[in-house]
Amino acid sequence: MPGKWDWLKDEIGFSNLLTGGRMILRVISGKLSADDLTKCALCPNMCRHACPVSIVEGRETTSPAGKARVAFMIREGRLELNTENLEPLYMCLSCDICSLYCPFEFSVADLIRPVKEDAVRKGVIFEEFRGVFENLERYGDVYGAKKEEKDGRGEILYIRGCTIRNELPELGEKTLDLLRKLGFEVFTIDESCCGIPAYNLGNIELFKKLAAENAERINRSGAEIVVTSCPSCAYAYRVLYPGHGIRIRPRVFHIAEFLKDKVGGMKGGTYRVTYHNPCRLALGLGQKELLKDLLSGIEGIELRAPGKELFCCGHGGSAVSRLNPELAEEIAEERRKQLMEGADTAITACPSCKLALGGDGLKVLDIAEFLWLLTGEGYEPEVKN
Repeated sequence: MPGKWDWLKDEIGFSNLLTGGRMILRVISGKLSADDLTKCALCPNMCRHACPVSIVEGRETTSPAGKARVAFMIREGRLELNTENLEPLYMCLSCDICSLYCPFEFSVADLIRPVKEDAVRKGVIFEEFRGVFENLERYGDVYGAKKEEKDGRGEILYIRGCTIRNELPELGEKTLDLLRKLGFEVFTIDESCCGIPAYNLGNIELFKKLAAENAERINRSGAEIVVTSCPSCAYAYRVLYPGHGIRIRPRVFHIAEFLKDKVGGMKGGTYRVTYHNPCRLALGLGQKELLKDLLSGIEGIELRAPGKELFCCGHGGSAVSRLNPELAEEIAEERRKQLMEGADTAITACPSCKLALGGDGLKVLDIAEFLWLLTGEGYEPEVKN
């Protein structure tokens, strides 16, 4: 990656604020070996300009390299392992936007996760997380006790995810209706959480337990295809589970992936919309253009690009919204402003993003919800002047 290397060298050369410049140049040139967390800690924060937490909050300790430095100091025993020192590490949305601007393509969330896991193993846990772990352990649902449902059978299994089941059940019903309108035989089961909240918070043993149970439940359903509305579920099933030796036999698609080639010829009138890319879909699953391409294929709508193509809704990563809800809302407000620059309706592909971003004059629709509206009898799209 010569372009990235040159950019980093140039930035180090022009900065008089960086004490680690010479050392990181030695790392880049191969004259000094260092593990990935050390490299990130030495970095002059090249991805800071893109980090939603840094943009909104501006603290050095919660900047990407700042988090890496704190994690390094804890790992090396130079800082005590306590919740006060761990707090900067949990001010990470796990959005992975940092990886786009890193010469090593590091994910800060991945680099600092081992320190979180060590903290959980040693019982150093924020009180705000204990209820989450208890709900996941006892009920398999981050929200707590859930209504039991009968398992269906068929070819296509629709996984709603915790947010839809508990906060947006109507979105789940619309998605099922949409899939059936498009000719698919689809069914649901008594699903449980994919385990992503435990994974993000550092409880790796609980994550693996939930993953194993979830995989067994999905595999015995007999489905050939799994479709989910939650990007985190799709990411867990396709990326995290195999990485921990857990296999889901059916092919797994996010709803936007599944529908991309199945809505040709759909008409949207003269509807003016923008779009919000969920982080796990765009970066975790490598689908940065998917939502835009899907919407571009709908006849008649006027599609406006958002102020920033990638920017977290503020509620990713499981921790920021629990430890600092004010910061999470400030990040969401920043994203709303970006989305409202060209439209007053935003289409996303994540139930959590829909919840986080709605309000203040911005209407937010899930992609399945939007397509459901376009296929509804007697639906007349709102005409924009």
